[in-house]
Amino acid sequence: MKIAVIGATGETGRKVVERLLELDYEVVAVARRPENIPAEQGLRIRQADVYDKAGLAEAVAGTDTVISCIGPSGRSAGSGRSKGVLDMMAANFSPGTVMSEGIPNLLEACRRTGVHRLVMQSGIGLSDGKELAALDRFMIGLNRRVFSKAIKDKAAAEYAVQGSGLEWVIVRPAGLTKSPATRDYTAGPSAHIAPFRPLSFADCADCLVRAAGSEPTWIGAVVNVGR
Repeated sequence: MKIAVIGATGETGRKVVERLLELDYEVVAVARRPENIPAEQGLRIRQADVYDKAGLAEAVAGTDTVISCIGPSGRSAGSGRSKGVLDMMAANFSPGTVMSEGIPNLLEACRRTGVHRLVMQSGIGLSDGKELAALDRFMIGLNRRVFSKAIKDKAAAEYAVQGSGLEWVIVRPAGLTKSPATRDYTAGPSAHIAPFRPLSFADCADCLVRAAGSEPTWIGAVVNVGR
């Protein structure tokens, strides 16, 4: 199976590429700035912007499955450098339209080029909380109000994926951190997780890779992943 990773220079995207290569998949890493992707054996690197439909189609052509790790960049306007937690919060307050416009463009690219499966990284903040503990439901509701613009942008993307006609999986991770991979996490449709207990980017990536190939029962489902 040949898998394209969109957003391959992001925190999760880099880990997805690493995990796919570990498992001997053919991998196409796609990014707006491909020069930031280190060359690896078995890795093809292509340039594309999620706002460029034609460029996306060229980037995913010849692949079987796409894993999307796109989202707000986490960089403050004009700074050119990461600002950590404060910058990530700023991205949630002003997420732009990278999900609500980028994902439909990616879906069109998949349909045009015959890609049959798409896995999308979303976030646990999109959950209505019914599968979570009472306190977690309350905190998720508060989070949805505080970061309403980011929730709206991701919700539009999820809606587009669910109506795409592709084999799709939406993965909603808990809060993510740069801690090491553990492979010790809970994942599945409506899985009961602790949404504010940190999950590593590497473990989120492992779940996305599973959704792309080894978990056929996840097709057409929203998967929670966390602890």
